[in-house]
Amino acid sequence: ALKVSVPVTQLAKWKTTIQMVAIAFLLVGPAGDKIFPLTTQIGLVLLWVAALVTLYTGYDYFRAGLKHIMDE
Repeated sequence: ALKVSVPVTQLAKWKTTIQMVAIAFLLVGPAGDKIFPLTTQIGLVLLWVAALVTLYTGYDYFRAGLKHIMDE
């Protein structure tokens, strides 16, 4: 069994932050629109941004892991 450690990237940390902020906006939801307009829409946009960053970072981790498998 391979025991390989792939370090967490800064972009992955940013992705997690974006997800948490998106969830906060979505939890506030329509009630927040009275205080700050477009709360739900901002949450959805941030969630989609996080999804796109997830695809990129996932591919990046896959490439890093594949190098270790090919070297084995």
